[in-house]
Amino acid sequence: METDHTLVERRLLDEALRPGSTALDAGCGRTTRLRDYRDRIVRLVGVDSDEAAGRENPYVDEFLVADLDERLPFDDASFDLVYANFVVEHLRRPEATFAEWRRVPRTGGRLVLLTSNRASPFMAAGDLAPERVRLAIKRRGAGAAERDVYRTAYLVNTPEQLVRAAAAAGFEPVAVEYVGTLHRYGAAVPGLGPVLKGVERTLPARRRSTIVAAFR
Repeated sequence: METDHTLVERRLLDEALRPGSTALDAGCGRTTRLRDYRDRIVRLVGVDSDEAAGRENPYVDEFLVADLDERLPFDDASFDLVYANFVVEHLRRPEATFAEWRRVPRTGGRLVLLTSNRASPFMAAGDLAPERVRLAIKRRGAGAAERDVYRTAYLVNTPEQLVRAAAAAGFEPVAVEYVGTLHRYGAAVPGLGPVLKGVERTLPARRRSTIVAAFR
């Protein structure tokens, strides 16, 4: 069982990015792991609806305020990569968003995304918890600042829903992988992380907590 989503992501990004690439970080926030690929990315553009967060991001060459549920302010075929790091779960109009993510890559371009898997019984149960509880879990376990925790929708967050939404926009999957990341939420409690990792290991792969995928 894969337990580090960033390692899976790195493998997919290594395959997607060539020297001289242009990349769009859709929902860039205050930072981006694409900073580790500046030897291949000649132009890195970030968009986010949270203007304050995006303006703080020191790694993008350009930042634009944009609602990912609406049309993006770019011409067709503008990028070699569209990257969305835990963004899909927040989308209110995922069919429109995926259509835009399909419109802006060049021929041969890729979409690489990470998102929560609502098919995980633990993620589904967590979504039913009161908002203050979810905030506490993400703050203490995953290390997220409260200002960076946004309302979720989970409209296309099972494996089937995600692949179907991508296919409807014209994508075909390159890789769809399932990563056991539940242990991250127990990191602040001594001994809990290994227990959660062990429990998640018993689940079918498609029910693990994080989806990491690449589409073309």
